[in-house]
Amino acid sequence: MMLQLHANIRAILIGSVGSIFLSGCQNTVILHYRQPANCYLFDSNPTGSPHTTTSAGSGMFLFYDIVSIENKASGAKDFNFNPAKLFANGDSKGNTVPGTPGASFTYLLTGIAVPKLVPKGTTSGSLGRVVINLPSDDPAALKTAQMNLLYKSASGESVLLARDPGPAPKFLDPCTPANVNALP
Repeated sequence: MMLQLHANIRAILIGSVGSIFLSGCQNTVILHYRQPANCYLFDSNPTGSPHTTTSAGSGMFLFYDIVSIENKASGAKDFNFNPAKLFANGDSKGNTVPGTPGASFTYLLTGIAVPKLVPKGTTSGSLGRVVINLPSDDPAALKTAQMNLLYKSASGESVLLARDPGPAPKFLDPCTPANVNALP
């Protein structure tokens, strides 16, 4: 009797969780990204005088390319992509310290991601580049580290982030408008 009760409860729970899972994922968008480079220091004009640089402090600047967003799931809704909702998380010890999107030098770079509507039933093309300053207890460990990109979904949004295959990020020392804009 007790064993049958546990089996019934387990079946109800599995069915409920499955229904919740399936209903919650019907409008999932898939954001494809890659991470071509990381750097400690951004040099806005390497030959200029005075020489001005921007440091990542005790962290690392992470450069991400938003390759595409698929919005073709069952029950899809128009998706308002906002690059300000992107962040990277963690450090070499597994601490959860969110990195902040944007950097003071992004105006010097080409192809920076901007908010965009991705209509239901479509897949966007490239949406541009995002720079995130990720704090770390050990910035040297992040030189070529691939850090997962995350998205702060609003109510009713479901965003799955998928890193596209590719090489480890290049370490740029320092990064400049020329070498960042030349990244593939």
